[in-house]
Formats: sequence, structure tokens, C-alpha cells
Amino acid sequence: MDRTLIICTLGLICLAGSVKAKPKEANPLLGKSVIELAAVLDRSQAEADRLNAAQQLRAKMPLKSDRLKRNQTMPSYPKAEPAVVKVLLQGLDDSSSAVRYECRRALGCGGEIAIPGLISAMASQNPDLRSYAADALGDMGAYLDAANLPLEKVVVALQKALGDKDYRVRVSATIALWRIGERSAPALPKLIKLLKDDEWAVADAAVRAVAAADPSGQKSVPALVKLLGNRKHDLREFVCNELAAMGQSAKAGIPALIKLLDTDPESWYAGKSAGDALAKIISIDPRNPPVDDKLVKERPKVIAALAKSVATQKTPFMADDRLASLLKCKCEIGPEVLPALPLAKQRLQEWIYAPMRSWVPRRELELFLASAGQHDKANTVAFVKELIADKKVDQTQGLKELNQLLTKLEVTK
Repeated sequence: MDRTLIICTLGLICLAGSVKAKPKEANPLLGKSVIELAAVLDRSQAEADRLNAAQQLRAKMPLKSDRLKRNQTMPSYPKAEPAVVKVLLQGLDDSSSAVRYECRRALGCGGEIAIPGLISAMASQNPDLRSYAADALGDMGAYLDAANLPLEKVVVALQKALGDKDYRVRVSATIALWRIGERSAPALPKLIKLLKDDEWAVADAAVRAVAAADPSGQKSVPALVKLLGNRKHDLREFVCNELAAMGQSAKAGIPALIKLLDTDPESWYAGKSAGDALAKIISIDPRNPPVDDKLVKERPKVIAALAKSVATQKTPFMADDRLASLLKCKCEIGPEVLPALPLAKQRLQEWIYAPMRSWVPRRELELFLASAGQHDKANTVAFVKELIADKKVDQTQGLKELNQLLTKLEVTK
């Protein structure tokens, strides 16, 4: 029976291999002129044909990128053809969302030539057209040549759209301003108001846009910090992410983040996000240390708050989250870290005896113990020596790493 089945299977495989694949048909619109493609986009009843025409029109636009490749110089893009832009603007009003999306992607690469038409489209009675036009204008702000474009007019148009009755348009305009970044600063007052919008998607986009418009944090941080105590849309995770990205500019948000560590046990991720944000804000990049360090006094307070949170958490995985945040602090650690040492030692033991049960990364844990253990050196050294003497410890990799940790503890003064 098994032999018969094997023979039949081999026969089917051979038969499938002998069947020739049908040659791929050539695209009927490939190489067509702008006028011919415009006719298809305007008159064809078939959505697939209109989509094909939009894709071919997009191929005639400059191909732009939003990031530089390694060792690449700033590219110089050719100008878009006005005739192609005109046809694509008409395609934004197509009945098919797929066609509209393709036209929007193409117009985002249109540069200065496409800006007037897209701004005019923002005044359309069709909310879908207004939304796609805003999306295309936002794309322009994200590409590498954005600095060469007159985006001031774009910001004015998008700022007006922030008050649109259709929430989809408000979302698109807000995201567009976020992608434009610091040049969208004139819209900051209205963006801050949108943090209280009734629609979650609008408020969510506004968090990112506010942070992008004011990276210095002077106006954006106080506005964002207010959301850390507001559970209307529960945007606390996203606020923490934006504050973390600001680094030292988010100094004013440190007290509120410390408060969030332990104030909401029902939302464990809010505390985790706050811990990660605090770690990111106080960390120092050794490759690019700050010229004017603004957080000299705040670092010990943050370390103390994280260590206390580690020691007082009743739920094990929440304590692990706070410890993981503490391990991410790339800065000097003082004696204020001592409350976190017992759990750190316990988690190192778990790595040795039951590695699959630990949530805390081992390498970072050992680096942390090498640094924090200096403030309780005698006990930490004795703890590590006890582990080394245990015959249950892996005599290869595990023993090697423990010896390295012991060397760091004993050598460092």
C-alpha cells in the first residue's frame, strides 16, 4: 500500500514537471503615451484596466526614497511631467480606492509641480479626494528632497484640514504634518487641540505630529504629558514612545513618567512604556555624548524610582519589566540602584538553572550586575563565587560568563 502511494506520488510530480507554464502575456499598456493612458483611466469601465493605467503613469514619475543608503550622497531627482501630474490628479477622484491609492502614491513623488493641484484638491466636496490629497502632500514631506520644496503653502492647506468635519481627512492631514516634521511648527497650536479629539485615530496621529513639529519639547512635552493622566483614548504608550525619542528634550516629562510607573496596575503596559521611556531619556550615547548634559540631577532620581518599582512590584512579570527598563539605562549608576539587586541576582540564577523561564536578557543582566554590584561588592562577589562553585552550572559557556562577571566585579574599584 505504501509502495503504491509512493509510486503514484512520484508519477504526479513528474507529470507536473512536464506541464509547460503558460507564457506571461505582455502588458497591453506598457510603453503607451500619457494621452493614451489618460484615455484608459478616464473611460475604461474595467477597474483592472484603470489600475493598470495608473500604475503605468506612476512609472513615468520620478522614483524617490525617504532614506539614504550607506555611502550615498543626497540624490537629485528629475522634475515630474506636468501632463502626467494633471492626469493623476484626475485619477484621485476615481471610484476605485485601489486606483486612487496608486495615483496618490505617484503624486507624492510629483514635487513642486504637483503641489498646487493637490492643494486645490483639498478644497473638494469629496472627503475621499481631500484625504488622498493630504496623504500625497505628506509623502512629499518624507522624501529626501523635502528641504528643496516650498512646503510652507502645504502646511497652511493641511492646517485648514485639521478642522475638517470628516475624521478621515483630519487623520490624513495630521499624519501628513507629522511626516513633514519640524516645518509643520505653525500648525502646532491646532495639533495640540487635536490631542483631545473625539476620534481615537485623530488623537493618536496628533501625538506623533505634535512631537515632530516641536522636537525641542518646549511646547510639545507639556501638552503630551497631560495625556499620561488621561485614559480617554489611552494613548499613554504612544506618548511614552514619543517622549523617549526626544531624549533629553523630554526632561520636563520625567516626573509624570515616574508617577506612571506604579499608578495603574490594571494597565501593565503603561508602566512598562513609562519605564522604557525613562531609560531612553536619561541614557548617554558614548559615541555622541551631550555637550550640555541637562539631566545630571535627574538621573539618580530616575534610577531610584525604577529600582524602587522593581522591588515593590507584586506581579513577577511586571517586576521583570521594570528591571528590563533599568538594564536599558546607559549611564553611571549609583547606590540608589540597590533595591533592584535582589531580583537581578535571582534572575541570573534562573538563567543558569532554567534559562527558558527568564524574561530578562542575560547579557544585559550581567553587565548590570557588574556595574550595580559595585555598590554591594562583597555580597555580589560572594554570590557569583557561589554560583561558580556549583557543579550544576554549565562548565563551558555558563562558567565562562560567570568568571568574566567576577573579574569585572573584582577589578573595578
